Amino acid sequence: MNTLFLVATIVEGIFAIGFIFVPDLVLAPNGVTLDATSRSFVRLFGSALLTFPVLLSYARASADLARKRVAVRTLFVYYLVSTVLIVIAQLGGLMNASGWAIVGLHVAFTIWFGAYLAE
Repeated sequence: MNTLFLVATIVEGIFAIGFIFVPDLVLAPNGVTLDATSRSFVRLFGSALLTFPVLLSYARASADLARKRVAVRTLFVYYLVSTVLIVIAQLGGLMNASGWAIVGLHVAFTIWFGAYLAE
């Protein structure tokens, strides 16, 4: 579980910082262009995403299994819902073929977090 928390902390931290400071650069490889309004919302999303490494760091450092389970459930819900939303965006033509990499990443995390739900 701690390995999952560490990997998710690194991945989400990188995306959060990218969305906050260079949203155009992060999304351009997926064929996404931003106007001033969408750029502001992407930055806001990045600030929310930045809470995941905080949550995961506390959970990882904790010896309390219940605290770790809360983190697993929380991130599982996020990855499950976000996977559905990203697939809808991808199928709607809002991203180029590179968008499937984001779908794959979210599916992988959904499965990985889901594997710990029964513990």
